[in-house]
Amino acid sequence: MGAEQSKPAVNFEVGAFKVDGIGEPYFQMGPDTLRIPMTLHREARENLSRSVRDGAEDYTVNSYMFFQGGRKNRRFDTDINYVIFRQESYFNWLFGTKEPGLSGVINCDTGESILFIPRLPESYAVWMGPLRTPDWFVRHYGVDECFYSDEITTVLKEKRCSTLYLMEGMNRFSYVSTSAPIFEGIENFTIDKTTLYPLAVAGRVRKTDKELDVIRYITKVSSEGHRRVLLAAKPGMMEYQASSIFTYYCYMYGGCREVGYIPICPSGDRSKILHYGGQSAPNDKQIVDGDLCLFDMGGEYHCYLTDITSTFPVNGKFTDVQRTTYEMVLDTVHTVVNRIRPGFTWREARMVCYRALLRNLVEQGLLVGSVDEMYDAKLHRVFMPHGIGHFIGGDVHDVGGNASYWCWSDSQAKDIDWYDPDLEWCPLEKNMVLTIEPGCYYNDVLLDPALLDPTQGKFMVKSEIDRYRGIGGVRIEEVFIVTTDGCEIISDVPRTVTEIEEYMKNPPPDDIPFLDAF
Repeated sequence: MGAEQSKPAVNFEVGAFKVDGIGEPYFQMGPDTLRIPMTLHREARENLSRSVRDGAEDYTVNSYMFFQGGRKNRRFDTDINYVIFRQESYFNWLFGTKEPGLSGVINCDTGESILFIPRLPESYAVWMGPLRTPDWFVRHYGVDECFYSDEITTVLKEKRCSTLYLMEGMNRFSYVSTSAPIFEGIENFTIDKTTLYPLAVAGRVRKTDKELDVIRYITKVSSEGHRRVLLAAKPGMMEYQASSIFTYYCYMYGGCREVGYIPICPSGDRSKILHYGGQSAPNDKQIVDGDLCLFDMGGEYHCYLTDITSTFPVNGKFTDVQRTTYEMVLDTVHTVVNRIRPGFTWREARMVCYRALLRNLVEQGLLVGSVDEMYDAKLHRVFMPHGIGHFIGGDVHDVGGNASYWCWSDSQAKDIDWYDPDLEWCPLEKNMVLTIEPGCYYNDVLLDPALLDPTQGKFMVKSEIDRYRGIGGVRIEEVFIVTTDGCEIISDVPRTVTEIEEYMKNPPPDDIPFLDAF
């Protein structure tokens, strides 16, 4: 899994962030993991500066953007940091820093950057390691200057900041709002809270070549992690044991200290639960012979992540109803992927996906009638009660689709379905990275009311549907990059029924010893 790249001439520091022999800073977890130049973030700062200069109304020279990084997370009323600190996504995109409590500004005219760091007490060095100076941050993150956080107002006044652009807006996928940051003395500056957020959202949607390198890497690592799970999962194992194979592989061999989200690893009938695996159902069922496993897992590296779902029989052999369901979903994936290209909207992709699934259900005898009428009756929601995919990048449901700025007009919002509101009218463009994740589930909570509903029930063949109850569901999720004339699938796990059964029956040679433990 090693990355083929030259070793730095000199490492001036011990740790993940290093400076090579010619003074170029980079991030790298280990010698066989991906080396990421800090110029990735410099390019992001320069691109966003250009967007603000071109996009702001009444832009004035010597304006700055202000960003606030993430803060530590404590366990309720204790002094315990209950999770590994993970940088706020916009801040990581622009600065690539790993420390909590930072702020940063960017000059909109030049792209020049300044970090502001906490002024820590000397005792910090006893518990957490050497105090890092402003000079350290300049050398290791490739910023232009660094000062302490209590100097923000003084520095901005000395820089003669004309307008200070702040981040404030709502993530249209999660509907969670970002509040504008504050600092002591902010009232001394002319503040703009409306310009920056939509421009920053748009800047994260289309990935640069350096960002694509990182996403390709983490998707390759995660694909290998999925393959290890296919080889290791056995009847009698707990779901969390099987998912731990993935997290172990990604960290041990890919340098992924964190995963992109809580692994969703249901087996058997539980695979109909869409976000299974969280606090109320922590992957705690024992996998039994005959179960389908639906494993939705993605690693994270330098705050970039991926999202892959594999569905497979734990004993290595699909039953007839499992095979039929799996092949319906796989055909749906292929139907959508074959249509992806620049200019194709997510609304069109969604319609293609749901109609393809309904067509497959008709062909297999679970439904009868007109696919168009079924779609109008929203029958697809009974078998696939979720959206068809999402952006990937700095978050698992990455930002995008701000209709008021770079997608189609807000007047079209009246036609938006409750699925994918973030993407609905988004015309796909080259270098966007997304997932496509069709599924088919047999959930009594949805099936039983639909059978009794005269609008939906008239299409449903109860005797056939009942044969499929109990297997849970199937989901297949691929990661793709939009290219000039189509898309490139970058996830790489066995996908057809034949490929999965052959891979599990005759695994390739493997020199990773932990598999022997199971």
